Amino acid sequence: MHTLCLLDIKVKEQSLENLIKGRKIYEPPRYMTVNQAAQQLLEVIRNQRARGEEPAVTEETLCVGLARVGAEDQQIAAGTLQQMCSVALGGPLHSLVITGGSLHPLEVEMLSLFPVPEASSGPQSAEGPCP
Repeated sequence: MHTLCLLDIKVKEQSLENLIKGRKIYEPPRYMTVNQAAQQLLEVIRNQRARGEEPAVTEETLCVGLARVGAEDQQIAAGTLQQMCSVALGGPLHSLVITGGSLHPLEVEMLSLFPVPEASSGPQSAEGPCP
């Protein structure tokens, strides 16, 4: 049982100031990346542990980062949640799959075709340091 996270898209949103003043001025589009989602999940894990809880998802949980699925330049990378915070998948749109429980041998074989590149597994991403 895996979890598919369709990452946030912020398009045609007004700033709080423009909203209050009734101005129809919109912010530029923003798209959440796999890196940002992984960093936020790692923060949740740290907070759960600080409260004495053991999280169901950990830094070592196998995840799959996907970008522009179906396009000619689609990107797929499989690695730990910790690795996902530094993987480079390029432009939007991104999705993240968090694997649950054990994987079927066919899933393991398929994911082995898409390892996180060594250059991407460093301690930092374009969005900032990995926790």
